[in-house]
Amino acid sequence: QTEEGLRLISYGITVAGAIAAGIFHKSKNELQRAPYFAYSSLLFLIVAASQLVWFGSIQAASGGFLWVFMLVDVAVGLAAGYAYGIIAMARSRDAYNHGRMAVLAFIPIANLWLLLTPSKNEVSANRTPTIPLLTGGVGVLTGFVLLIVGIAVSTFIKIETERMVENAAKDPAMQRASVEMMVRSQGLEETLKQIAAEVPSQRVDETTTLLRVEADKTTMRYLYEVSVDVDMLPASTRTGLVRQNCGHDFLRKIMEAGTIIEHAYQRSDGSNIGIVTVSKEICGF
Repeated sequence: QTEEGLRLISYGITVAGAIAAGIFHKSKNELQRAPYFAYSSLLFLIVAASQLVWFGSIQAASGGFLWVFMLVDVAVGLAAGYAYGIIAMARSRDAYNHGRMAVLAFIPIANLWLLLTPSKNEVSANRTPTIPLLTGGVGVLTGFVLLIVGIAVSTFIKIETERMVENAAKDPAMQRASVEMMVRSQGLEETLKQIAAEVPSQRVDETTTLLRVEADKTTMRYLYEVSVDVDMLPASTRTGLVRQNCGHDFLRKIMEAGTIIEHAYQRSDGSNIGIVTVSKEICGF
């Protein structure tokens, strides 16, 4: 999923939790502005802190239990949505004498209207008891402290995640796990297309240039141009390519999934010199 797609999915899970709260939570409690703000900030901090588990995602992906992290993420999202729905309905009852305006809590900008609307009644028998730390000006200060800490945690996780991704690109174990996940989720053909698109044109040696990589169904083809005039590929080149590909962790993983790798060499005028084919059968695994 794209980053925007993941954000929408996360929002949808939270809203689903809030809808569940509206259906199953029948309390008539009311919540004033300061404790509502403090509780909202606390929920934000809890959700942000729950993302720390993803620091173990590389090990989880390599070990095949990444689904556990996904399950925890969904459960936290539903629970946070449920809790937020409860306090939003309590705030709505305090401000409007009914819980229907809780929907404002899930609409950007409009949520400020729910937060800032004064209480309808100065005294109410249904008002939720709160500790002094969450009441009045102290409650507002507590809310801001929790909000700032939550933002700091989110920023830290984002920076560390980007660093982990960079390091994972150099980790053979993570590369293998990444290929496995891509093949399971998108299929081999689509995986090969994405891999091929990410390989840039590059100089191999003084006479050979990798022009591009093509994906054709389950075949991944490396197309090279040779600047010197040769009649055929030397046997040492063929042997070296097979040995190199069979011993490469990343290529071995996609070959085990059914990929056939071809190295096609051509002259500067486009005429063919030869093709070296490598597969799991040729490698013997």
